[in-house]
Amino acid sequence: MSAPAESLTPLAESMALEAQAASLRGARDRLRDVANAIQQDIEAIKRAHLPALRDALAACAQAETDLRQAVEASPAELWRRTRTRMVHGIRIGWTKSRGKVEWDDEAKVIERIRRLLPAEQAALLIRVREAVHKPAVYDLTAGDLKRLGIRIEDDCDVVVVKDVAGELDRMLERLLADLTEEGAA
Repeated sequence: MSAPAESLTPLAESMALEAQAASLRGARDRLRDVANAIQQDIEAIKRAHLPALRDALAACAQAETDLRQAVEASPAELWRRTRTRMVHGIRIGWTKSRGKVEWDDEAKVIERIRRLLPAEQAALLIRVREAVHKPAVYDLTAGDLKRLGIRIEDDCDVVVVKDVAGELDRMLERLLADLTEEGAA
């Protein structure tokens, strides 16, 4: 390594530190070059596969559209017993949409929440600015909604087509986000 500090002169110590800093600089430059080479290879691979990726995405979008239309056109009796099915790792069928929470007089709903529900639950449902907190209202039972004068609208059946192995979707989202950022730059 280096000689003990008491045997080196200040000039020699300074030169030793400079040599170690130069060594670290060289190591870091090499590390940067390797990382840059990896990044360039990744970008080249992305560019090389981008046309195939776009084609595959278009094919998936079309296949999903076709499947959604087929589910919509299928007879209702197919879905009476089981509303969804797993077919080749894809969940298809019908599910209840969340709908929209609606009420006519917010002040009356707030008054009913305070009067009819426990204080802890009312605190979650009512914002400080005296407004009903819609996301919390979704958790109420149908009976509570009715007592409070709240109705659910647009809660119709909607088609569900979902790959249960969502890792591919997350990977594609990350990849496409990178490519979109590149295109914007």
